[in-house]
Amino acid sequence: MVHKLVILRHGESQWNHENKFCGWIDIPLSQKGEQEARFAGQLIKKEGIKPTIMYTSKLSRSIKSGHIILEELDRLWVDTIKTWRLNERHYGAYQGEDKSEIYKQLGPEKYQYVRRNFKAIPPLAPKDSPNDGALDERYDNIDIDKHTLPRGESLELVMKRLIPYFDREIIHHELLEHDRTVLIVTHGSIVRSLIKYLSNVSDDDISKINVPTGVPLVFELDNDGNLTKDYYYLDPELAKKGIEKVKNEGQA
Repeated sequence: MVHKLVILRHGESQWNHENKFCGWIDIPLSQKGEQEARFAGQLIKKEGIKPTIMYTSKLSRSIKSGHIILEELDRLWVDTIKTWRLNERHYGAYQGEDKSEIYKQLGPEKYQYVRRNFKAIPPLAPKDSPNDGALDERYDNIDIDKHTLPRGESLELVMKRLIPYFDREIIHHELLEHDRTVLIVTHGSIVRSLIKYLSNVSDDDISKINVPTGVPLVFELDNDGNLTKDYYYLDPELAKKGIEKVKNEGQA
C-alpha cells in the first residue's frame, strides 16, 4: 500500500515580501501569500488527494495557509493539530532584521553559512526580548517547559525537536497505523528537515536545498514508512522559480 504525505511551506508572509527573517515572529500572510495558498489547494485538488488530517505550526502564516487550502478542497472539517514542533527555525537575534543588512554585516560566505549550514546557530535572542517564545501565551500548555524553548537554532537543532514527534505521531500513528492522508502546512526549514530525513540527504547537501512558498510536495511511503520514489512538487516549474527566489534572498 502507498501512503501519501503532502508537505508545503506556507504562502508568502508579509516579512517574506519585505525580505526579513521571520522565524518565530508571528507575521501574517501577504496578499500574494493568500493567493499562493489558494493555488496550492487547487493543485492538491487537481491531483485527487483528499487529506484526512492536517498539521500546522503555532504561527498564523502556517495556520491561515492551511485553512485556505482546506477551504479550496471543501474539507474544512478535517481534524487539525497545531504544534510548536512544526514552527520555523528560530533565527535568534536576527528575527525581524532585513536579510540584506545581515548579508552586508556578515559578507557572502558567513551569511550563507548562517542561513544554510546544517550546524550553524545564529546569535541567540536575549531572554525576555520580543524574540523569546517563553513570553508568548500560545506556548503555555505545550509538552515541555516553555522556558526551555529555543532562542536560536541550527537546522540540526530543529531536527532534534521535530523528527521524534514527526516519526512517532505523524508517520507511524496517523499515516501508517490509521492510514490517514496527511497534510502538513509548515515553514521552509521544517520542509528542508523533512526532506533531509525522508530522503536521507547528507549534512552537506541539505545546504543546497531551498524551498519555495506555497507549492505542495508529495511523498509516497510504503507500509514501513520508506519512500517508494523521490518526492515531487505538484507544479515543478512554479517550484523552480520559487526556489531560485529563496536562494537569492538578501543577496541583491
